[in-house]
Amino acid sequence: MSHTRLTHALIVALALFGTLPAQADTLDKIRRTGTLTLGWVGGNPPFGIATPGTPEGYTLDLCRHVAVDVQRTLGLSELKIAYRETTWDTRFTALDNNETDMDCSASTITRDRLARYEFSPAFYVTGTRLLVRKADKIRSIDDLGTMTIAVIKNTTGEKLVVEHNAAASLGLTLLHVADADAGLAAVREGKAKAFALDDIILYSQISAADDGQTQYEVVGPFLSIEPYGIMMRKGDARFTDTVSNSLRRLLPTPEMPALYQRWFNTPSLNVPLNRLTKETFTTPNREPAFP
Repeated sequence: MSHTRLTHALIVALALFGTLPAQADTLDKIRRTGTLTLGWVGGNPPFGIATPGTPEGYTLDLCRHVAVDVQRTLGLSELKIAYRETTWDTRFTALDNNETDMDCSASTITRDRLARYEFSPAFYVTGTRLLVRKADKIRSIDDLGTMTIAVIKNTTGEKLVVEHNAAASLGLTLLHVADADAGLAAVREGKAKAFALDDIILYSQISAADDGQTQYEVVGPFLSIEPYGIMMRKGDARFTDTVSNSLRRLLPTPEMPALYQRWFNTPSLNVPLNRLTKETFTTPNREPAFP
């Protein structure tokens, strides 16, 4: 290769290098500032709840446990925890812009997200199931042939119901509703025999309704499997390992069932510990959502 061509190639390489994003070193930033910033989404019980002073929730408790291990890893005598409330959309840009260090909401581990972000092992697994009247004795979506099912447009629930309806030739009629409240109302008023959505949201609806526990139930196998994990920036292996190892040590301990009971079995919410979440406690993993 001639000197001129070599020089040109070097200039191009340097120009390309200059366009690449610099790898974040979150642990160094935390050591320098003495602060770990947790992103969270409010109005999302039991994962994130706005309370006077410090926000509370299942995920936030887990992230505060991780913070203790981060402090220990860095050998800091004190570590301040800052909280930045985000939305379901801005949780991504907050990480991208170094405004938060961890997303402590309820982010599903998906294949697409794994290409852009790092995740801890899963700490909760949900999926699409059905809310029905107990009196109707419906056990799964296959019991709904030719009946009406309520779904929210552009949700995983709608997509899965459409696909299952076509594959099993059930002849279902879809009733589109605006939100979870409207889905429960459709079942209560007889406009639909079932309402399909993430089971944690369905359980929340049942718990909040005056007639919830006596009249309704969540049934059927998962139509999807959606594991939630702590989301972090890509390309920061030291921080990802610190967070993931902290959670990996915690999950198999008796602390996790106790923490689960604190947030999921309360006077206002009654969500049984499902088999898949129990398995993530005993065998920590970050397998992505399916399908």
